[in-house]
Amino acid sequence: MRARLLDFLCCPGCRAPFRLEEQAREDDEILEGELVCTGCAAKYPVTGGVPRILPAQMRKDTEQSALNFGGSWERFGSLKEAYRNQFLDWIRFHSLDEEFFRGKVILDFGCGKGRHSYLASRFGAKEVIGIDVSSAVDVAYRNTRHLRSVHIIQTDIYALPLRSASFDYVFSIGVLHHLPFPEQGFRITLSMVRPGGSISIWVYGRENNGWIIYFINPIRMLTSRMPLTLLYWLSVPLALFLHALLQLVYQPVDDLLPRLGKHLFYRDYLLYISQFNFNEIHHIIVDHLTAPIAYYLRRDEVEGWFHRAGVRQVLLRWHNANSWSALCTDVQLSPEQLLHSAEIQADSKNQLPA
Repeated sequence: MRARLLDFLCCPGCRAPFRLEEQAREDDEILEGELVCTGCAAKYPVTGGVPRILPAQMRKDTEQSALNFGGSWERFGSLKEAYRNQFLDWIRFHSLDEEFFRGKVILDFGCGKGRHSYLASRFGAKEVIGIDVSSAVDVAYRNTRHLRSVHIIQTDIYALPLRSASFDYVFSIGVLHHLPFPEQGFRITLSMVRPGGSISIWVYGRENNGWIIYFINPIRMLTSRMPLTLLYWLSVPLALFLHALLQLVYQPVDDLLPRLGKHLFYRDYLLYISQFNFNEIHHIIVDHLTAPIAYYLRRDEVEGWFHRAGVRQVLLRWHNANSWSALCTDVQLSPEQLLHSAEIQADSKNQLPA
């Protein structure tokens, strides 16, 4: 970590600032040390260049998600050129492109291996903070360490050690639907946005995903409990089959027989991922099968998150006919309003079982 990260940090318990006690440094990078709260004296380590601001005890489902996703990102840890277009596709609306990032202070809410933090920095962001609860932060740190604008933190989003209303733009791609309380996670995310700032989210949709909910989710109940190495090898034949199907059936049929191609099963999404190589297809399968929690949300539920938090001007886009992208470019809520709403537990009756 770099010392200027302290400008964004606060104790998750009492919200007081931290004092940094260095133990090992390389140039301006603090590799080992300790963060000491100036209010309640709580202490959190900095190891391997990453602040580890985690609660003494996490929920079992959060801990399992961290273990599974951390292992997955470690195994599939490299960055690829295809991620640039994929990231922009997830967040793109008419007003949002690479230039949008220039000069902004940005929060990557659930950074995984750091691919989006890396891109935000390359697009010209002034500062980028990537947070994740899993050991994937070590991969994210390795992937972004050479970028002076990027900071990586390991933390639980339900005990976030960041000052509210500190960011010009906050995005959460593929994270909120894996939380035990997605709407509460959304409100915490929203509380990080400065008045007049922007927020983007991308989540699984309920619409068009009934086959996953009723057939794949029961399988996931088993696969999410498997050792990752076993799941990795068991999913290889499935990845080989899917990759061959995309290359030998979906792409040729869509190119040569477009009228027939319109009727292909799950056409939009499967054609979309057909651009990826085998390794990435394998990662997508492992990512889906290792998740202990996965909510699939209707359009009205996603809109409801924004409206119940007091945000009215939200743009929604049906992404690949299986998910929802949402954007608000002018959040006009006070930090007090946002922090108060973040304390409200999501209504479990309005959430779909994983």
